[in-house]
Amino acid sequence: MESLKSLLAVSLAAILAYFEPVHHVLTAILLLIALNFIFGLVAGIVANKEPFSFRKAFACVREASVFLLVLASVFFIGDHLGARGESLQAVSTIAYALAYFYSVNICKNLRELFPESKPIAFLYYLLSIEVLSKLKDRYDACID
Repeated sequence: MESLKSLLAVSLAAILAYFEPVHHVLTAILLLIALNFIFGLVAGIVANKEPFSFRKAFACVREASVFLLVLASVFFIGDHLGARGESLQAVSTIAYALAYFYSVNICKNLRELFPESKPIAFLYYLLSIEVLSKLKDRYDACID
């Protein structure tokens, strides 16, 4: 049994060492996922008066697992194709896209928690690109 624990520990250490070049990205995405979960949970319970849902919680865990697997796979495949720099760039690009979408969702949950907060409403307005739809409406009104 002790040798199995040692084997697992060494295997985990080897995997963590291999993914060290992207560990900051993975850590940042994990932090955003945790914040999204926490603010979504609090907004659901406090603002929307919803009970805790294991279904939603497990959906969040599944989604997080898929995103982390995609990031790790992109790095692994790119590294094994001999394009480590390009794979790091691809991981970074995917991470920025994930960070954007999680940030929008976090701001939406904050807006539900603090509906009277003008800074949070403005930040959500900017991040959610609602400003672009308003500009299009104004442009269309000017054309007509």
